[in-house]
Amino acid sequence: MTLSIVPTDSSGINNLAEGLSGFLDPAEEALQETMMTTLFIGGACPESNGRASYLLMDDGSKMWVPNSLRCWLVDLKIVEQRYESFDPIDKLLIRVTAVDGSSYIYRTSLNSWTATSFLQNFRHMTRKQLSDQVTITLVPKGRATFVNVMYCEGGAFHRVEIPKSEFGSGKMGYDAMLDAISYTNGTAQDNDDSALIEAQVSTEEEPFDPGEDLDELIDEIKSTKLPARRKRSSVAEALSTNV
Repeated sequence: MTLSIVPTDSSGINNLAEGLSGFLDPAEEALQETMMTTLFIGGACPESNGRASYLLMDDGSKMWVPNSLRCWLVDLKIVEQRYESFDPIDKLLIRVTAVDGSSYIYRTSLNSWTATSFLQNFRHMTRKQLSDQVTITLVPKGRATFVNVMYCEGGAFHRVEIPKSEFGSGKMGYDAMLDAISYTNGTAQDNDDSALIEAQVSTEEEPFDPGEDLDELIDEIKSTKLPARRKRSSVAEALSTNV
């Protein structure tokens, strides 16, 4: 990001720095995460040269990206998008980390063949397959966009096999989608074998041992309570003598 200076008064004494290295602006970070890293799946068109998803740039233009992405799955979730003149629509968001470390979010309508195709692939993958690298490929077919997912095993990528019985079953129901999302999230977070995840996790050099500190704390409590006990004993002895 290039540094730019934005004057905020006519004299030019006060200026805002944008893109200054080392500083973070929460508003800019939020915009970058929600817009410039979101892969909007809109289907192929003559202008896209067969590509089915695009990044929305800060000037409002579309940058169509290749249909295949090699990445790690991070998580899935459903969000509700509201409009002024239309009913709200549920969207499926699939967050991934590309092999170069970039983060992207696939975004599509929950009530779409694309969402069903994503979830059908994920629910037929094992825990190990979901936690390792995958290749996601968007396949435009007419006005719809389907998904092929390949998992890594034995040093090669293999396409996820979906039972033929599911091809004619129509779109997935809401409950089935929730089950598939829960299953994928539970396994996508179990990335113990992922080199990318391991690089982001630091191991504690000396594990915390509360044993010695706990013993000292108990001894300190006992020593502070001891005078109180002696005082109560002295009072009891005085009362017994008076009686």
